[in-house]
Amino acid sequence: MNSKHLLLASAAILALAACNKTVTEPVQSQFPEDGVMRFTTNLVDPTIATTRASITGSDVNQNGQQFQVKIVNPTSATYSYFNTVQYDGTEWTPVNRMLWQNDQQSITVTAAYKQDKTFTDYEFIVGANLTVAADQSTEAKLKQQDLLTMPTKTIANPSIEETLMQNGKLVINFYHALTKLDVTLDLANEFYKVDPKLNKASDITEFTIKGTNAGYQFKAMETANENYGTVTPATTPVAADILANQCAFTAATDADMHSYATYEAIVVPQQIAAGALTVSFKIGTRSFSWTNTEAITLEQGKHYTLPLTVGYDTTTLNARAFSVSSWEDQPGDNLGTE
Repeated sequence: MNSKHLLLASAAILALAACNKTVTEPVQSQFPEDGVMRFTTNLVDPTIATTRASITGSDVNQNGQQFQVKIVNPTSATYSYFNTVQYDGTEWTPVNRMLWQNDQQSITVTAAYKQDKTFTDYEFIVGANLTVAADQSTEAKLKQQDLLTMPTKTIANPSIEETLMQNGKLVINFYHALTKLDVTLDLANEFYKVDPKLNKASDITEFTIKGTNAGYQFKAMETANENYGTVTPATTPVAADILANQCAFTAATDADMHSYATYEAIVVPQQIAAGALTVSFKIGTRSFSWTNTEAITLEQGKHYTLPLTVGYDTTTLNARAFSVSSWEDQPGDNLGTE
């Protein structure tokens, strides 16, 4: 092969090598240049209308809302913090200024949010004793019971962290720590036939959920799983007859003589023995109730629906049975109770 052919072959080999070379772009650091610790929050909003009365991301991001955060730097008490972070209408700002030690030092992060509750450092460490209120009859009162949690997470290297760092801010990913319980009522056409005037949302009164333990201990830094701090029902049960919030009502018509109502409450995740849970209410002057015939397990972060069919003289669990999904309305499993 002459020199000309050798040069052409060499050029071809170099061109092929250049085409096959993989260029790795450096990961852009999310670490703030000034070393100041800032925050942003994230909560997957419920999307179904009947779940609107639980806390959503838009509720959290309201002027004056706050959460507590604990930062542990294993090498420095100076760069470890317990602080309240407040929303000023534009951004989340710590009450006391917080700094990163540097862009390499690992830390752990724990956070919790509850309306009208300021957690202490001591409560984060040893646990906070709380209750869900008996009166949840309005949307505002129900939202006050919602507890949001981000269990302890580790940022091993802030300079390359991509999940919990975003645009120079530390991301707080909140999840619902308690349980959402909806009860739907299907009022049979007997009501409409007997008294068409008895067909208003206000005709259903004294809607009460009885038999749950309303007390619980919340340990923010004791991780139940990757999403939740630990919630444990109170050892000494706290009895509460929960007045639930009516969040939806559809009146009967000549075309569809069934009325439909949905009630919602936030309860403590727990096991409920057969015969312990009772749903009671009045329609006009008539009293109705339903009691579970099998044990029920209510889990953290789950949204349960209990569908009841109401006859003029009876209340029964309808064919859909007791269903459960994640609070954020992702696909879930069915849990039969009868």
